[in-house]
Amino acid sequence: MSVREPDVSGNRASPPEAWRVASELYQAGDLFGCHEILEHVWRATEGSLREFYRGLIQVVVGLYHAQRGNRVGARAVLARGLARIEQYPEDCLGMDWGPFRRSARCYLEWLESGMEGAEPARPVWPREQYVDPTVQ
Repeated sequence: MSVREPDVSGNRASPPEAWRVASELYQAGDLFGCHEILEHVWRATEGSLREFYRGLIQVVVGLYHAQRGNRVGARAVLARGLARIEQYPEDCLGMDWGPFRRSARCYLEWLESGMEGAEPARPVWPREQYVDPTVQ
């Protein structure tokens, strides 16, 4: 799958465009690319959503570590990210993060168990349209 990257010159990518690309990268299994795009959004964000983006990046990075076989790093970063995003409502940004959070929690529990049993599926990214909180 070929995914066009948004214009991130000066870290000022349009959040809806960057969000769309991050979603496509995540769904394609390119967790590193997804985290890179989300970092641009995080850096450009001020206010309370900044910590949500930071947590989401950490969840994605934790899954990336797991993908590369780094169980210790995956567990630590995923736990920090989940702790952050679980502080926000499940409908943050107009998207249903409940299933994503619950499946990420199951993935973390699998890592904490020493990876006993079958590997859980990667958490499913919400498919709803991003709602820009700065637009009224």
